[in-house]
Amino acid sequence: MHYILMDLEWNQPLSHLSAQYRRHGKQLMFDLIQIGAVKLDSQLRMVGSFNQFIQPGLYRKLHPRISRITGITQDDLYGAPQFKEALTRFVAWCGEEFALITWGCDDISVFQQNLNFYLKDERAMPPVYDLQRFFGVQDGNTKNRAGLSSAMKRFNIQASPEHPFHSAVDDAYYTALVFQQMEDAARVLEFPQKAREITPAKKTREEQADDLRFTTIRQALASRPAQQPNCPACGRRLTIPEGYVPLRGQNWRALADCPDHGLVFVDLILDKNAQGKNMVRRRATLSDQQSAAYVKTKHLQWANKVAQLKSKEAYA
Repeated sequence: MHYILMDLEWNQPLSHLSAQYRRHGKQLMFDLIQIGAVKLDSQLRMVGSFNQFIQPGLYRKLHPRISRITGITQDDLYGAPQFKEALTRFVAWCGEEFALITWGCDDISVFQQNLNFYLKDERAMPPVYDLQRFFGVQDGNTKNRAGLSSAMKRFNIQASPEHPFHSAVDDAYYTALVFQQMEDAARVLEFPQKAREITPAKKTREEQADDLRFTTIRQALASRPAQQPNCPACGRRLTIPEGYVPLRGQNWRALADCPDHGLVFVDLILDKNAQGKNMVRRRATLSDQQSAAYVKTKHLQWANKVAQLKSKEAYA
């Protein structure tokens, strides 16, 4: 039997207000654009690799953010096979007896959605095993899912320029290196995983609001809900790279970035509850503009605003 470590890259719509997304977003949120995999034999020796770009069938124009993160360009996808042919090539390369392994469940969830959308027969994935969860058990941390880079540090695996991160085949390569270091690696078969349903945000404006337990903005600013907000589209926990700045009245805003959905505006707003007492409301909203130039400019603008605010506070 062979072990196959798989990683995927996918595209997203340029806008969640686009006609394609509004028409098909519930069935297909992400278009696969690359399948990468590394094959190990029963002795965990690398015996082959697979790298296939895929021409997206629905969200055909590559999102600038995806291109920036993965290094994939529109030219890479021109002439590439569509999903069905790419899948046929991958299945043939896998062979007869293999265990398919990924780092976490995001990849197989997107894979399953592409299977359902393009093949129309709700074909099920073969058994897939979760190396991320297996690593957490061996590392003694089952509450927080470790990133691949953290696992690499645990085993002193160094990244190299020849294998850049966020390329599917190279991420699969690093996943294989981690797998080779796992104690009793065959136990990964005790950690099967299932594809989860991927659904768009329920609110058309891609906005989420919730009340915090704080009565002043100052209390809320340093809190975990403020510093680690959730993406309003997928719920992923995000980070605040620059910080918060005051806008109008008792409204403070920060920027965050979701890898899948792009720029998010995070607001802390001082309001009153039904009893007339002060409360802070947190609101996260996807930006209507997601071009690379706009996002970069917005972050630079916010970094300057935060620096000016700190300078004022230092001399206050």
